Amino acid sequence: MALNPFKESNLKDLQANILDFLHRHFDEKRRKLFLLWESFKKKGNERITIMFIPHSEKKIVNFHVTKFTISFILVTLIFSITITSIAIVKHTSTVKEVSKLKMYKSNSKIQIQKYREEINKLYEIFQKFKPEITYLYSLTPENNVDSLWAKGGNPLSSPPHEIEDPNSPPIEILNIEEIERELKITKDVLKKIKIFLETRKKILNNTPSSWPVDGYIISRFGMRSSPLNFRNEFHPGIDIAAFPGTEIRATAPGKVTDVRWDPVLGLTVSINHKYGFMTHYSHCQRVTVEVGDKVSKGEIIGYVGKTGKSSRHQCFYQVQIGTEFVDPIPYLNRISQ
Repeated sequence: MALNPFKESNLKDLQANILDFLHRHFDEKRRKLFLLWESFKKKGNERITIMFIPHSEKKIVNFHVTKFTISFILVTLIFSITITSIAIVKHTSTVKEVSKLKMYKSNSKIQIQKYREEINKLYEIFQKFKPEITYLYSLTPENNVDSLWAKGGNPLSSPPHEIEDPNSPPIEILNIEEIERELKITKDVLKKIKIFLETRKKILNNTPSSWPVDGYIISRFGMRSSPLNFRNEFHPGIDIAAFPGTEIRATAPGKVTDVRWDPVLGLTVSINHKYGFMTHYSHCQRVTVEVGDKVSKGEIIGYVGKTGKSSRHQCFYQVQIGTEFVDPIPYLNRISQ
């Protein structure tokens, strides 16, 4: 008949059986452990005689020690040897690390000395560069060169290489700080110079500042002997000799205000530019523009001819500012330089 675990009597029997099994099982284990322990103590308490027999006739020395004592001495000796070995290894490693640190320290001193030399060289280079910045800054309008660097003294002078006060920072630190400060000033100066150059470039691009024709000057601006009647006369421009049909180009962007025929100057083109400039191109063989056309700098406006009262193929080039004619050569020379 099977047990019903839900009946109280059967449940008590089951618990009793389990407890009895555990009790018998652990009692057996405990008894075996006790026997092993007793056997271990018995063997450990066994005595061993250690005898020291001298070669002479002296008394023999006997030592009676248990196995436990010998085991304890051996374990202690092994532990001591292990700890000592570990300490020796660590000490050797420490010695090596200290040696490496000393070597790194020596290398660091060399590197630091090199860095100092490079900083001093950089400082000297920057001091030589400062006059160039000062000169460029002096070309800009409304400049104040005297207080540019906010520091007196000659910008070319080198810093002292020794500082008497031991509490003062190294000269290299002072040099770096000065370079940093002056680089900020240089940055602002270069911004002003950039704005100035951009303005000058804009003015230059709108100024008659290029050669109108590929040739060479045969008559300059000013008083001269006329090639027609050999009398002294004022020549309000320059004559540039060139091959027939050579391209004539506008020397600045502008607007064509006049294309006319003159008995003396022949076929002439006049262009109005910014800033009050006007240019005239005479003795043209033919022209490619009309009144009202807008031309760019370097654009072809005509071709070299021999029209009007001209003894050879040439371009009579004039630059006019307001109501007066000026010598075109300084503008041409400025570009050629």
